[in-house]
Amino acid sequence: MSHSPDEASAVMVDVVFSLEDGSFDDDHADALSLAVRSALPWFDEEPEAGILPLSGLAHGNDGQCFVGRRSRLALRLPFRRSASADFLAGRRLDLGGNWLTLGKCTLRPLFPARGVVYSHLVSIGTDDEVEFLAQCRSLLAGRGLKPQVISGKARQLRTAAGPVRGFSLMLHGLGAADSLAVQEAGLGSHRAFGCGIFIPHKSVVAVGD
Repeated sequence: MSHSPDEASAVMVDVVFSLEDGSFDDDHADALSLAVRSALPWFDEEPEAGILPLSGLAHGNDGQCFVGRRSRLALRLPFRRSASADFLAGRRLDLGGNWLTLGKCTLRPLFPARGVVYSHLVSIGTDDEVEFLAQCRSLLAGRGLKPQVISGKARQLRTAAGPVRGFSLMLHGLGAADSLAVQEAGLGSHRAFGCGIFIPHKSVVAVGD
């Protein structure tokens, strides 16, 4: 669905990099976070800044993943930081001894979703799905939001500070302004590991994918 430019967020934007080459472990969120944050020292000063999961990767049978022509790295950043992120274009990032080469970057505006937004992992400090859903509803209600909250797969990331656990999550029934607000602010913690970052989703089917 097409959007008018004036519908786009004036607060946050995705800075998207093509990937030229690289191979690394499937469980690479910690190494990617460290590499990006080391290259952009201001990143940790922005609580809503995040690193979306790498997209378009090919996965091997040995726990490795590989960059393809459609692979992308996307950073969700405040607009005022988007120009500074250009510094990463052409850089090689060290992912725990494996290298990821970044190409050119483009800006991808955040637009209102038509009813459904999705995060592959939301972490709010509990492994219990019932408690997880209750806390998500409470956090959202504190912002004046009352969407339908649908959890999916339990997920876990390994990090140097210990495992990060949570569930995939879909929010359904948000109005245009509220769906954009959720994309701007996210939900829960560990944004630098890709957690709590929402993107538009076509339907409520396949929430656990």
